[in-house]
Amino acid sequence: MSIANRLSRLLPAAIRVSVTAAMVAVAAFALHWVSQQRDAHPWTRDGQVMAQVVQVAPRVAGPVLAVHVSDNQRVRVGDPLFTLDPTLFEQALKQAQADLTQLQAQAVDAAADARRATELLQRKVLSQQDYDLKTTLQESKAAAVAAAQVQVETARMKLGFTRVTAPVNGYVTNLQLDQGTFAAVGEPLVALVDADSFWIAAYFKETDLPHIRVGDPAAVRLLGQPDQPLAGRVASIAFGIAERNQAAGPGRLAQVNPTVEWIRLAQRIPVRIQLTALPPDLQLRLGLTASVSVNPSHPLPAAAAGH
Repeated sequence: MSIANRLSRLLPAAIRVSVTAAMVAVAAFALHWVSQQRDAHPWTRDGQVMAQVVQVAPRVAGPVLAVHVSDNQRVRVGDPLFTLDPTLFEQALKQAQADLTQLQAQAVDAAADARRATELLQRKVLSQQDYDLKTTLQESKAAAVAAAQVQVETARMKLGFTRVTAPVNGYVTNLQLDQGTFAAVGEPLVALVDADSFWIAAYFKETDLPHIRVGDPAAVRLLGQPDQPLAGRVASIAFGIAERNQAAGPGRLAQVNPTVEWIRLAQRIPVRIQLTALPPDLQLRLGLTASVSVNPSHPLPAAAAGH
């Protein structure tokens, strides 16, 4: 066989090997590039809008006289939420004021007796024992007046507690309160989503945490508004999550779920993202789904970045 024939047979094989090697090299480079990008720009679509929910409960008990808000209403600090029947508390205040007036009159008489006792003691007309009784009575009446004044202030304070107001700026949510409901002390009746407390809880894989630092910039995209990125920063990283296999309490055995040894799923760790600027027309709602990128590869627009 001539050299030309041999070359004609070997050349296609060499080309195939070269093409295959080139494809493998390109694939390896692409995987390496993707891995570097993933490490440099951790990303998750497992994010959620969070906010503080204030459970408003009365500090005194009584039937609800009036409800001043409606479901999903925006309220500001100090806005009335509901009012309890003040009748009993008004009567208690009047009784405390009457008791104070009576004790003040008794204290005036006791003070006058003590002054007369001082004069009589100086003139040697009154014994020391009788003088001590008069001054002790004066001190006792003065203390009773001070205690009665506290009772008046307490009764006035409780009367003020019958008018329950919003402790934060927020939104009334899931309102199920109606007139006539009996309110117990400390039992929540109105839930307020704090309008000034929104943040993003981003659940990153534990393998992403070495590439996330507190203070890193973050880009947030809500599922319902993917074309409107929000600027934020990493505020904190959780130090733990619940242990599913831990015993429910002392003296109980742990319930260990069976796992397949060769499948190792990375745990998700909450990373708190503080939003640094919000568009004026955007309304955040507790529970919305979000995707989060830390150290985003593309800078946010000026409006989203808060410039």
